[in-house]
Amino acid sequence: MPSSVPMPQHHSVSVIVPCRNEHASVLELLDDLTRQDYPLAEVIVVDNASSDGTREALERYRREHPAYPIQVLRCERIGQPAALNTGIRMATGEVIVRMDAHSRPDASYVGLGVHTVCDAGAGVAGGVWEIVPGRPTIVAQAIARGVSHPMGAGDAAYRTGRSMHEPMPVDTVPFGCFLKSTWERLGGFNERVLTNEDYEFNYRVRQSGRQVILDPRIRSTYYARPTLAALAVQYFRYGWWKAQMLKAHPKSLRWRQAVPAAFVATVVALAALTAALGFAGYQVLFLVSALALIGLLALYGGALGYAAWRISGGRRTWAILPVLPLVFATIHFCWGGGVLVNLLSFGRWPRRFGTLASGRPPS
Repeated sequence: MPSSVPMPQHHSVSVIVPCRNEHASVLELLDDLTRQDYPLAEVIVVDNASSDGTREALERYRREHPAYPIQVLRCERIGQPAALNTGIRMATGEVIVRMDAHSRPDASYVGLGVHTVCDAGAGVAGGVWEIVPGRPTIVAQAIARGVSHPMGAGDAAYRTGRSMHEPMPVDTVPFGCFLKSTWERLGGFNERVLTNEDYEFNYRVRQSGRQVILDPRIRSTYYARPTLAALAVQYFRYGWWKAQMLKAHPKSLRWRQAVPAAFVATVVALAALTAALGFAGYQVLFLVSALALIGLLALYGGALGYAAWRISGGRRTWAILPVLPLVFATIHFCWGGGVLVNLLSFGRWPRRFGTLASGRPPS
């Protein structure tokens, strides 16, 4: 989407891309960055101990494009915050644009971000995701619709704000643009928060008195997880790390984050109470508890079904109708479950869910 805002061409920009095992997608991102309508001083790709040939592919790309202002760094400390800090520390640009190896920014992405930060005075600027399926399957299509609908995303405007027209202050944005001096003043990204690192950084920006601005003209394409299993791992990780972050910043909690955890806790508590009453032989109390649980799940199922019907009917995509409730339930129960597991285990990561520091779960 071309920008209608005049762009001053005097701010040096460094694009930072942390990546781990992103062999194919990071090269596509590098091609996309050549089409930006704002000059880039450098693109720094930080390889986070990849094992799939990513680093070799990046070095080959650099040799084949000698005019491309690319640097390839290596960070052995696993986790996107460490990789981001490594890249930003070496950056020469006045302005930092953080990108993801799976992101596909529009041509005006960098220019609009620089304008919002340098001319409009935002602490961090970001935009709206155009969420697309990760695979050409019905399940992947349902996931893409589910994670961009308020039933799955709450009030996260960067996921649901495709029809927005004006910039607005928000809690967080993905892949933000900010001054390097802001990063220095805040002490960089928190390397103890291995997921939700953008939210945690943006929270500290807001606490410092600066705004995080979402401009709907700043757009990028995001590929949603392709399977329910991958979605479950992703949202369990999100929930677990949200709980970890809330221990340090309890005032950052928002209703969209509290509701799934409270709902899952209520369902688990009612189920445990029902089972205990039945085992103990308290038939009347057992019946009351069971009816409460059934009623709660029935209301929840009805809400999911209604949301799925509205989405499918609005776009005449009836094939995804039976899958959408499963998508929403996966998001809610896995996110809420991640929060509860973190709290109940005192922050001990369950090994069955893979490596704690993995920024992107396997799909």
